Amino acid sequence: MMKELITSGKTVEEAMQKACEQLGVTEEQCNVEVLQQPKKSLFGIIKTEAQVKVTVKESAAKQKVEKSGTEKSVQGDNREAKVEAAVHYLTDVLGKMDLNVTIDVEMKEDSAILTLVGENLGILIGRHGETLDALQYLTSLVCNRVEGSYFRITLDCGNYREKREEALKELAKKISVKVKRTGRSQTLEPMNPYERRIIHAVLTDIDGVTSKSKGEEPYRRVVVISTNRNRGGNNSYHGNRNRGGNNNYQRRKPEKTMEEILKAERSEAEKKAKLYSKIEL
Repeated sequence: MMKELITSGKTVEEAMQKACEQLGVTEEQCNVEVLQQPKKSLFGIIKTEAQVKVTVKESAAKQKVEKSGTEKSVQGDNREAKVEAAVHYLTDVLGKMDLNVTIDVEMKEDSAILTLVGENLGILIGRHGETLDALQYLTSLVCNRVEGSYFRITLDCGNYREKREEALKELAKKISVKVKRTGRSQTLEPMNPYERRIIHAVLTDIDGVTSKSKGEEPYRRVVVISTNRNRGGNNSYHGNRNRGGNNNYQRRKPEKTMEEILKAERSEAEKKAKLYSKIEL
């Protein structure tokens, strides 16, 4: 049984509540250690979420083991209640949008996939799935208001999630080729955490590139970076040394030696001497 968990949230209370829900205990049954306080920007936007470490007390852990059989049956009932709340919320929202949509439910152990089926549902997807992601977030909030452990809700429409995942994988591969060829880093468009994880996972298996995320949500982006130092700007620098003005330097005549300088001076003196010797007074 899991006895401790580290979670994050906009506030310490939210992070602690998430941990308690996932551990299946109350706040009184665990010890909480605040690892990081939330930080906000000048305009009140959260830059860094709060992070806590929640550890289940030994007495609570023993009590949970003794009642495991009962808890499983309660959890099963809560799963049904959570999905029912999610479906009810979605039905209400879609009805107000005058959309004729049916909702197919695929139950899993600790999550459910709700697939919207109907015609002309592009309005529910939005640009790069932004509308679908927002609707999924709100549905998840409603679902987890029902008592019980955290339950993940995934919202899909017209098989969009699978298509988007394949498109992101292809994008990652194409960008990696460009970065390796030019040696220059590439910054992708803002993505949600799930989509960024897809990009990072693909690039992990490709030699010559690495990736990192930068920026603040919801404008956080993936940056693809070349790990080959012999590419890009370094090559162009060495290449330019063999072109243009630098070639003039390479064609410059070598400096004269001291012996050559003295010889030239003697020769000039001899010429002058002969010239003046012809003058008769």
